[in-house]
Amino acid sequence: MNGRVLNLPNAITLLRLAAVPVVGWLILHERWEAACWLFLAAAVSDGIDGLLARWLNQMTQLGAALDSIADKALGLVTLVMLTIEEAIPMWVTLAILLRDTIIVLGALSYRGMAGHLEIHPTWLGKTHMFAEFAMLALVLGGLAELLVLEDWRLPLFAIVFGIAVASGVQYVWIWSAKARRERAAAHLKHQ
Repeated sequence: MNGRVLNLPNAITLLRLAAVPVVGWLILHERWEAACWLFLAAAVSDGIDGLLARWLNQMTQLGAALDSIADKALGLVTLVMLTIEEAIPMWVTLAILLRDTIIVLGALSYRGMAGHLEIHPTWLGKTHMFAEFAMLALVLGGLAELLVLEDWRLPLFAIVFGIAVASGVQYVWIWSAKARRERAAAHLKHQ
């Protein structure tokens, strides 16, 4: 990884992070169209900063950490605010929040046990993030009257719920297997 911290990809990530409270404020004040466009711009910037980091060879550990924080913050704030506005059902929000909580607690537990942590997102985890952000964008688009979403809301929520549950179960399975291997290796080392 390139050591230069102040670069174009990181600046884009910081802009995405700065957009998070603005998206929350726009939702709070029911400025749906502005919230929708800003959310979409922030979501698209996630792909742009990653591509630029690779293309310009400007990947940094700080950039990777900020990218994850910006993604989670944007998703979490938008999800919670839309749930408060009753645009997303509580059962969908709880599934997503429970999934994320389990992943964070599992990763912290693993790090405490193994002393290190390497996170590699799975295909299902990436699918979950895409589905969650697509749901948030579609709901905002519906509230902004840019889309007609009524017939698709329940199937959309059910799909995101299912992917969140499956992804959470997959991460529990993966981290449990890693923990078992670490314990077995530690046990053999001490014999």
